[in-house]
Formats: sequence, C-alpha cells, structure tokens
Amino acid sequence: MLLPCTDNLLRNITLDRPSFRVGRFDSLPYDIERAILDILEKEIDLQRRLDILKRELEIRYDYSSLAAYRAVDRYNDGRINTFNLGAFLRNCGHYASETELLAIVRRVDTDGDAQLSYSEFAEFVRSTNPPSRAIMEEAERSMRATSAERYRRSMLEGRNTSPLRPATSPRAYSATRHASPMRTSSPYRHSSPCRQSPEPMRYSSPSRKPVLNLRDEDELVQGLRDLIKAENDIEREKVSLGLKPDFNLTDAFKIFDVNYCGNICVTELREGLAAIGVFPTSEELDLFITRYDTSGDRRLNMREFSDAFLALDAYYANMVERRGSNHRYPLYRRDDCFLPDTQLEFRAVWRTHFRSEVAAESTRQRM
Repeated sequence: MLLPCTDNLLRNITLDRPSFRVGRFDSLPYDIERAILDILEKEIDLQRRLDILKRELEIRYDYSSLAAYRAVDRYNDGRINTFNLGAFLRNCGHYASETELLAIVRRVDTDGDAQLSYSEFAEFVRSTNPPSRAIMEEAERSMRATSAERYRRSMLEGRNTSPLRPATSPRAYSATRHASPMRTSSPYRHSSPCRQSPEPMRYSSPSRKPVLNLRDEDELVQGLRDLIKAENDIEREKVSLGLKPDFNLTDAFKIFDVNYCGNICVTELREGLAAIGVFPTSEELDLFITRYDTSGDRRLNMREFSDAFLALDAYYANMVERRGSNHRYPLYRRDDCFLPDTQLEFRAVWRTHFRSEVAAESTRQRM
C-alpha cells in the first residue's frame, strides 16, 4: 500500500534498500511519519467513499455485478484490461491516462496478471457491509414507485408517444384548454393561479450574458496571469534555494531571531534584511507579514517563516526540512552561516517575495 503501483523504478529502488531495525522506543523522522500518516488517512477516506458508492449500487433493483462487468468488457472475452476499461470510461465522458488506468487495474487485480476476471471484479464492487433484504425490498418499491410517478406525469403532460394517442406539446395543450368555452365561462378558473396553465418560464443561462464588458474581462484575465507568473517566480526561487546543500531553515530563522524568542516582529525582520543587504519598504514588509502571518499577531513563528521558503513540491520541501544547522559560529555577518552562492540565492528569494507581493497587490486593486 505504501509503494507506488505505477512507477516500477521507484518501487524497485525502495525494495532494494537494506532494512534497518527500529527499536521499541525509537521513531522515524517526523516528515516520514507524517507522510505515512497522510497516506493512511487518504487510503481510509478512499475506502469509505468507495464503500458508500458500492452500497448505493447494491440497493438499486436494476443493478447486478455481472451486468456491470459486461458493460466494461465490451468484447465479451471474459477479461478487463486497460484497453477496454479506457474505452468504457471514454464512452462515459472521462478520459483517463494510461497511468491512471494501470493504477485502477493493479488495485483490483489480485493474481497479478494485469487483467480483471469476473471474480476479481465482483469482489471489488461488493461492499463490506451489504444491505439487508428488507432494505433491498424497500429500495426496489421506492424506485418502482418513482418510475411509475414519472410515467404518470409524462402522460398527464401530453408527452406520451404511443401511436394510439399522439403526443401534444404542453404549450399547444394549454392553448387548447384555454380556448374551450366551457373553461372560460367561469370567472373563478381565471382568478385561481392553481387552475391556470401559464406560459412556461424560460430561464436563460447566466453564461450567455457577459457579466463584464470586454475591457474589464481582459484586465481580469491579465491580472490572473500576472498573479500566476508571480507565484511561479516565487516557486522557482524556492526550488533553486532548496537545492543549495548548506541552506536550512534553522540558520535562516536565527538571522532574524537574534533574541531567541521564537518569533520575528516587523522591526526584527527589517533589521535582519538590512544586515544581509536587502532594504524593503514598509509597504513590502507589511504585505509579506500579512500573507504569511496566519495567527494574526503580526509576528512570524518558525512554522510561518518556513512557509515562505518551502517549495510546494514535497520532494524539495522535505529535503530542506531534514537539514540541520551548520553551527558556524561566531558569525561576522548574520548570513555567514551560508556559503556565498547560498547567500546570493537567499537574498534573491527575499527580493522576489517583495516584488511579487507588490505586483499581486497592484493587480488586486486594479481588478
């Protein structure tokens, strides 16, 4: 369950690693334990949602696992592979990639032949808590009553297509009924809104009417493009900084937290940036604090500070989080804990942050 089922290279790399004994009171690194916990939580949530869908299928009176299997097995050769599974999904309007199809087949396949037999398919679509017979009978009666009610309404609205009774549109039927002298002779029938058959209301889709004019719409699209470009620039700088082997969050945080109080205020942030050669304006500092301060105290703790330098890609983020301090003391400059190339990259990330925040704020005001 923890190994990838579609990437054989990563799977073999993981399996070829030597095993290490973990003692009773030992533990794995925090990021690895967190990743394992996320996988388990997502797997449990997936199984719960799948079981709900399977149970909803089983209570339908017109469903059977054999009919479902034949619907996917378009050639009736007694097997389901990625080819006919992809064709079935395309007919349903979903275009799955080859990797997704292979992941589905490998999840259901139990004998490892990359094909699904009927027994494997039936075992997969069977819910863990099948409904009782009383629930099945009640669902069948409810669905049959619903079908009968829909048929009765279609008959009353003149939608029957039987050759013994020609179909009549609702508007023509309404006009014929109001044109009858027997119907129009009573004033109460015209005054009662329940008896009248008014003209059918025509609803127009909101997408047919432009909400903005062309100029405002172009400005909105351009603003969104600018925001995306700014975020991509920040992400690219974070990845480039994360590839520096001597960069770590502990030393980066200590550049500003000189008093070791565990958080950074605006004044400390300004002094630390001036010490490493970055001189932002008050507006840029305020925008940066506003974005990454999630607690609302106008201070940045270690977690909030880390969000500004960890890439969205989990691979690069874990790489940076697992690095310890360089312990290069005493320091003549605050950023002497990093190599010269890393210092330049660290300053570039800060300048990209400020430039992107100012551009995003001007775009929001323009939008």
